[in-house]
Amino acid sequence: MSPHAVRTLVAAQLKLELRHPKTGRTSASRAMLTVIAYGFSGLVLALSLGTSSPEHVLFVAGSFGLVLAAFGIAGSYDELMGRPKDNAWLTTLPASEGAQYSARLIGIGLYIGLVAVSVVAPIGARLALAHGVEAGLTVSGLVALSILWTAALTTAFLWTLTLVLPYRALKPVLSATRTLLIAVLVFGYQWIGSQEGGVQAPWWPAAWIADGFAGRPTLGLALLLGSMGVMLGAFAVYFPHRYFRLLSRLADGARSDESRARARRVLSLPERMLVRRPTTRAAYGFALSAFRDDRLVRGRLWPAALLPLGLALFAWWVGGLGDLFYYGAENVLAFPETRLHLSLLVLLLFCGQTLVQTLQFSDHAEAAWLFDTLPDARPRLLQLGAQQALVYRVLLPLHGAIALVLTMWMPILHAVVQASFWFAVVALFTRLYALMQRRPPFARQADRFSAGERFLPLVVSIPAAVGVLVLQTLTFASPALATQATLGLLLMGAGIARLVKQTRTRSVPVQPLGLEPVPAPATF
Repeated sequence: MSPHAVRTLVAAQLKLELRHPKTGRTSASRAMLTVIAYGFSGLVLALSLGTSSPEHVLFVAGSFGLVLAAFGIAGSYDELMGRPKDNAWLTTLPASEGAQYSARLIGIGLYIGLVAVSVVAPIGARLALAHGVEAGLTVSGLVALSILWTAALTTAFLWTLTLVLPYRALKPVLSATRTLLIAVLVFGYQWIGSQEGGVQAPWWPAAWIADGFAGRPTLGLALLLGSMGVMLGAFAVYFPHRYFRLLSRLADGARSDESRARARRVLSLPERMLVRRPTTRAAYGFALSAFRDDRLVRGRLWPAALLPLGLALFAWWVGGLGDLFYYGAENVLAFPETRLHLSLLVLLLFCGQTLVQTLQFSDHAEAAWLFDTLPDARPRLLQLGAQQALVYRVLLPLHGAIALVLTMWMPILHAVVQASFWFAVVALFTRLYALMQRRPPFARQADRFSAGERFLPLVVSIPAAVGVLVLQTLTFASPALATQATLGLLLMGAGIARLVKQTRTRSVPVQPLGLEPVPAPATF
């Protein structure tokens, strides 16, 4: 294996992934956006920990790193593995399978290393100011180790599934596994943070790292060290000779999705009545197809959509989503029975924005010029159609399921009113966010450096959730008043959609007869 070939392949991968989405030129600003996004999350965590002891900081930050790494790998698995077309081009270069594998592993390692440094730098700096430079360096190094360990374990697990599962079971099992993995770690993080003796939990990996820091010889610490040896052997011996097979299985799955006969997407009668404009209906249909057939959209959609439902089920287990009409909306943050209302609001708004971001990417982004062939193909009108598909096909069933969960500890009427209010808020929020996009939906190609953009909505979600909580406090004096607030939010969203539809349209030039057709220009 030639080191020069590995360097060439790594440089080629980085050039592909650092391309500016509009100009196509290599731009370091995309990597800087990743640093800013993850660094901000680390800064918020560092400030929230204050002057806590180094062991407590290690446990909390290590737990956060576990969740972050799992979300970054499992949620961005398709981007990290590259587009099948790009992989096909890379495999034509004069390099061995070992060189290709090493370049991919180095590329993933550089990305995870960038994430780890961005997160631990503010945590280490804050700890160094409070407890000295040695404590800051030691704890930040161990937190970075937890991120790298989780990323390696998640990558090895997903690669193994890709290699050993039967072909027909690969796609649904991968999607379900990614969703379950993220959910288990996110809600495990929520649960472990609410326990008094969480730092000594024998089943939580961050507790194993804290054991090593404190010098406690435990079974968890032994498992952690043993797993490092197993993963080192897997990445050094098992995967190098199966890398081309791994790429082949991913590419075969993508080709099968494109070639198989697709079930006819028929809009229901309510959808046909609500989505009337031809341009909007076309984008609506594109979105429905992408939900099922697009590799990137399908892989991102359900992990983000199902997280709020998972938190509702978690609250049913531990408590925290009590009836506000019983406890009083003004006491939403005061009682343990209602303490998770704010968390669920933040997660709903964050996941709503993540779902809108999902609609901006596609594995077939080069075909986005087709939107320009539609009459009145304004980006906002197209975004409205895609967002309506998100509302009717994803958000509405999601909040229906949340209402069903809420009925386990509150009257049916109160559960329906509460879930309807959340639905109206998220529908309005996603509509505003979708209309802020300047390009048509499904017009961008995704890569590992686009994943950092997903954490930017978190900056908006927290203050927005606090504002919604204030509105909820003012309107949840009775179910009737809460219902009026819900209807007001829905009418506001409908008014925004009507305003978008009624703005001046642009004309589309008509191709003169008898002339050779001119290809539509690409918009990406």
